Amino acid sequence: MVKKKKRIKFLWWLIILFFLSILLYNITEKIVHSKKEVVVPNITNRPVYEALDVVSKMNLGLKKIGEVYSPNYPVGTVVSQHPQAGMVVREGRTINVVVSLGGEKVFVPNIVGEERRKAEVILRQYTLFIGTVTERYSLKFAKNKIIQQQPQEGEIVDKNTSVDIVVSLGFPPEDVILMPDFKNKNVNEVYQWSQKYGFEINVKEEIVDGYNDGEVIEQQPLPDEIVNDTTIIEIVIAKNKGLTKEKQIVYNFEYELPFLGDTPKNVKIVQISAEGEDVLYNRPTLPKQKIQLFVPPKKNSRIRIFVDGVLIDEK
Repeated sequence: MVKKKKRIKFLWWLIILFFLSILLYNITEKIVHSKKEVVVPNITNRPVYEALDVVSKMNLGLKKIGEVYSPNYPVGTVVSQHPQAGMVVREGRTINVVVSLGGEKVFVPNIVGEERRKAEVILRQYTLFIGTVTERYSLKFAKNKIIQQQPQEGEIVDKNTSVDIVVSLGFPPEDVILMPDFKNKNVNEVYQWSQKYGFEINVKEEIVDGYNDGEVIEQQPLPDEIVNDTTIIEIVIAKNKGLTKEKQIVYNFEYELPFLGDTPKNVKIVQISAEGEDVLYNRPTLPKQKIQLFVPPKKNSRIRIFVDGVLIDEK
């Protein structure tokens, strides 16, 4: 009798559970089917914040499930999505996305001073390659050596980025004048060079530590740039504290052409020493015009003056 009662009680519980299951199923179906169907939008190649705004307006969710390096997608944009665009889902569905980390990054190596072939090998080791190649004359770099690179050494770029280079053509011909590299040199070298070609220079002084008085710390134009008689040449030199602010060029040589008339003559002044010949002055000059120069001190040196190619004086 007891066993029969237990069996009946168990059957009642089964019946109750059965009807509860049916009820729960019907409720769930009503809730699910009460949600509207929507078409999944295309959110690839969109920034995550923009993608979130798009799906939120359609009552969909967004979840980042991974990140991947991709040079074809900017950092922070959606690379892939699931469900895919165009699929029909109900409101409340979550769209899983993979987000771009951008291209893989590398440091740019230094290839200045290298020949092109060696530079190509170096760049390949960093998954980079040579881009635009231009050529120009140089006082500092031998022919076929790389003068400049862009991006520069130490910059962080994507893999497979091109590096543009400037390659040296070697020393320029006589009719091309390049700006020398005067940095860390004494300003007197600038004066001597400017006298040789007849350039005017603007010299500014700046109180700085770590430089000798009169040492060049900045220059414009930069080294190896082409200059002519219209070029503005500016030099910044170091100045020790307590020295006078105005710096005057110290001339130690003067010469006046012993001719009359108003026709310019080509005057060339050369310093000759055991080190060789240095042209100090070489340009058209009017008769009776006073020439003032700074002549660097050299042991047993002589000064020769040529007018229209003819030696007329020696000092």
